[in-house]
Amino acid sequence: MRHLIPFAALLALTACGSKDETTTVTTADGEEIKITSDTDNNSESGTITFEGKDGEGKITFGDAASGQKLPLDMPVYPGGEVKGTFTGGDGKGEQGGMATVMTKDPAAKVIDYYKAEAAKRGYAIKTTSSANDMASFSAEGKGGETLVITASPSEGEGTAAVIMGGTKN
Repeated sequence: MRHLIPFAALLALTACGSKDETTTVTTADGEEIKITSDTDNNSESGTITFEGKDGEGKITFGDAASGQKLPLDMPVYPGGEVKGTFTGGDGKGEQGGMATVMTKDPAAKVIDYYKAEAAKRGYAIKTTSSANDMASFSAEGKGGETLVITASPSEGEGTAAVIMGGTKN
C-alpha cells in the first residue's frame, strides 16, 4: 500500500499537464518522497523525478526521451527511436534502468545487433530465447552488470526493443 501513495501523486502531477510541478509525499512508514514533474502541456512528453532517502529515480517519456542514454551505455538501434526511459539508483553505487526503442526492423535483427554490441563490450551471453516474432537474451558483464534485451512486435509500430540493465557495488 505504501507504494501506491507515490504513484497516486505521480498520476495527479501528470494529469495536471503543467511544467515544473513538485510535490512531497509521505509514505505510511514516514519516508518522504519528492516527486517533480516536468511535462509538456498535453503530458505526452517530459520527465518525472523521484527522490527519497534510498536514492533517486527518473522516468522520461515522449520526445524528451530521445536524448536519454540507454542502460549500460548501450547504443540506440540504428534508425531506432527512443520512446521512454527509466533510471534509478540507491545512492550507494547501484544503478539500473530500462528503455524502449522502436524500429521497423524485425525482432531477430534487433536482437542480433544488440548481442553483437554486448559482446563488443565484454558481456557474456547467458540466455537466449525466441518464440513466434519475439526474441530476447540476457548477458552479464565482468563487473557483475546485468543486461536483458527483449524485442517484440508492437501493433502498427514495428518492433519494440526493451533494454534493461543494471550495475551493483
